[in-house]
Formats: sequence, C-alpha cells, structure tokens
Amino acid sequence: MLPLAIQNFINSLHQERIHQFSSVGGGSINETYRYAVGDEEFFIKYNNEVEGIIEKEVDGLKAIAKLNCIATPEVIAFEKMDGYEVLIMSYIQGGLKTAIAWENFGKQLAAMHQNPAPYYGWHQENFIGSLPQSNEKMDDFIEFFIHQRLKPQIRLAQQHQYFASKELSLFENLFQKLDTILPDTEPSLVHGDLWSGNFMIGEQDTPYLIDPSIHYNFRETDIAFTYLFGGFDSKFYDSYHHHFPLEPGFQDRISLYNIYPLLVHLNLFGSGYYASVMNNLKQYVR
Repeated sequence: MLPLAIQNFINSLHQERIHQFSSVGGGSINETYRYAVGDEEFFIKYNNEVEGIIEKEVDGLKAIAKLNCIATPEVIAFEKMDGYEVLIMSYIQGGLKTAIAWENFGKQLAAMHQNPAPYYGWHQENFIGSLPQSNEKMDDFIEFFIHQRLKPQIRLAQQHQYFASKELSLFENLFQKLDTILPDTEPSLVHGDLWSGNFMIGEQDTPYLIDPSIHYNFRETDIAFTYLFGGFDSKFYDSYHHHFPLEPGFQDRISLYNIYPLLVHLNLFGSGYYASVMNNLKQYVR
C-alpha cells in the first residue's frame, strides 16, 4: 500500500480517476508500481532508504534525453515528501527484442557515445547501485579510473575486511601498468550501469535506457559492462562497432574495466564476488 502522502501526490497530478494500479517487480532498491489514467499508463517509484538516489536518477535520465540519441522514459514528475523521493514516468510497454531492435540499440548507443564531453566525471556525486559514486572532474582517464572508480571501492572492501596487504599490492601494481594497457581515450556520456536489467525494448523496436549511473567516462567502460552478466545479442555489438568502431584490443580490456562493477558487487553483496574480482585483476598483474 502506498504511503498516504504519495497517494495524494498522484491524485493531485491527474484529473481523471486512477485505475489498474499494480505492483511491478524487478527492483531491489525502490518500490515500484504502474497505473493507468484513461488510456495513458504511468510508472511510479519511490524510496526512503537511500537519500538522493532517485533525484540522481532523474538527473541521469534528463542528461541522456537531452542528447536526443536514444530514448528514455519521460519524466512526468519528481518530488520529495515525508522523507520519500517519488518519481513518476511514462510506462514503457515492453516489446520483442528483434534483430532490428538490437541494431537500433547499437546504433543509438554509438550516437550517444560520439558526443564529446569536457572532462571525466560529472557535476555531482551519484550512485552505482545503492553505493555512493564519486565523480570528481578530471582530465585524465587513468587518474579518473584509479581515484574515482577503483580506490573508493577498494577502501570500502578493506573496511569490510575482504582485502589485506596482498590484494592492495596487486592493485598498486595494476595502477603502475595502466598506461601500457589502455589506448588513447576521450570522454563521453555513459550510462554507467549498463547490464541487461537497465535497458528495455519498447514498441516499434525502440530501445530505452533506464536506471542510469550517469557520468562522463571512456565509452569502452559502458560496452565492457554489457559483457559482465551477458544478455546482449551479437547484433547489438555488430551495429555499435559499425557505427563507432572500438579501438583494437578492446576484448583484452573488458576484464580490466569490469573490475570496478565487480568491486561494487563485492561491497554490496558480499564475499561471493571476491574470486571474480581477483580473477579479473590477475589477468593483468601477478
């Protein structure tokens, strides 16, 4: 049952009667529902556990929409009330993941990545999952990757007692080698949490990005993330590469970029991810 303040907020937005109100599964952080008003359907999510998480999501959705390269659900309203953050968006009716849909996705994500950005980072901190994500502006990708991505998660893993001196030594060795592993880079807007649960295919083969962890970064980090848990068709990769070819050797760098999301999963979900972190790390250092 929705809190009363949120019920009143929804009612204040619409002139017609709300109907077909139902819970929507799939989220581990926010409460989510769908409802209809007349012939229109809406999606609502709210949270009172992680302060600022939905506000930062709105910022990310608007940043993607502003580039006009790939669709996002329309933000109808966002409010804070009684300790809750509440977001209402257009409801996206899921469609089939056809070959054309995958090709559209690759083409449109490539178009988003082709927009140059002024720095690595973002204008504010946000979240990766439910963990804070630091986005201090930097001009150098290696410095950004080390100090804004890996080191904060390494410190958190130390606090959780997952890492001791041997792991820290391996990471220090990696930091010293990054300039020999990475190609020349340029920043662009990235989704930042691009696994299969954070995109949708709507009607008419239209891809939508949802739940962004938005910032400016090297685009290869976004594509690498898609390999972490799978679920992306080869037509997506073929289309992306056709429209914006990746640098040679990208396949050899996937495990490097994915150390970051694996560290995040280690800190969120526990020691079951320790072996994956170390396996990726030891592909580059011994």
